[in-house]
Amino acid sequence: MTKSASFIEAALDANRANFILKTSGWAKADPLFSVVQLDGATAVFSGSSTDTFNILALDRITKRPVFDIIEEARSTLFGDNRFAVWSWQDGQLQSLPVDKTAIEENLIMTGDSDSLTAIPEGREMLSVTPVQEPMHMMDAGTVLASTFGESEEAFMIQSVFAGQDQTSIEQLPVQYLLAYGGGKAVASASYILDGNHAGIYDIAVLPSEQKQGLGTRMFDTLIGVAVAKGARSFTLQASADGAGLYDRAGFQTLGACWCLDIS
Repeated sequence: MTKSASFIEAALDANRANFILKTSGWAKADPLFSVVQLDGATAVFSGSSTDTFNILALDRITKRPVFDIIEEARSTLFGDNRFAVWSWQDGQLQSLPVDKTAIEENLIMTGDSDSLTAIPEGREMLSVTPVQEPMHMMDAGTVLASTFGESEEAFMIQSVFAGQDQTSIEQLPVQYLLAYGGGKAVASASYILDGNHAGIYDIAVLPSEQKQGLGTRMFDTLIGVAVAKGARSFTLQASADGAGLYDRAGFQTLGACWCLDIS
C-alpha cells in the first residue's frame, strides 16, 4: 500500500524520536552520560571517546548551518572525543566539506504487529535471557563489541556495558536480550518502547556464530517479546545489505537517515 507524504514524514520523525530516546536513555542509568539540547540538534555524550554512544542528532529542519552545529557540539561537549552526527534530512550531511563516501546511509523501515509476516514453520524461536544483572550486561557488551573487531571502539563499547551495576541496569529504559549457546552469549538485540511503538536496535551475533540463522531467529524472538510487552508498531534502521531480513518480515522502507563519524 502506498503511504501518503504525511504518513512518511511522521514515520521519519518517529524514527528520530525513538533513536534519541534510546541513546539518551543511557543518561538515566550512567552518571557519566549527559544530554544537551543545542539549537538545531540533540547531543548525547558518554564521557569517553566513542561514536557508538556519543551522538549528535540533527533536527530535521534547522536554519543553522550544520557545520556550526557540529563545531558548537565539539567545543562545548565532545571536545577531542569521537562522536557520530546523525541526520534524517537528505542534504544536511552532504553539504559538509567531507568525503561523501564517509557518510553512511541507513534505510528507515517500519512495520506493525498486524501486518508482519508470520514466522515460517520449522524456524524455532530462540530461548533468550533479558538483561537484568551486571553479568548479563557484560555479555551483551561482549557480543556487540565483537562485531567491531579488534578496535578501540570495541573496547569502549565493552567498557560502557561492563561499567553498569544493578541499579543502573534497572534504570536503563533500553531492553537488551541475550541468547546463549555452548556456555557463552552468542547473540544479542535491544528495543525501547515509547507507548506502543518500539524501536529495534543492535541485533548482533558473534562472528564465530554467524551464518547459522541466529540473527534472523533473534529478530523474530525480539519482535515476539516486544509485542508481549505492548508493542504494536516498530521502527528500525537497516543497511542496504541487511534490509532483506526485515523486508521479508513485512517491514516497509519509508526513507533514509545518514551518519557521519567525527574523530
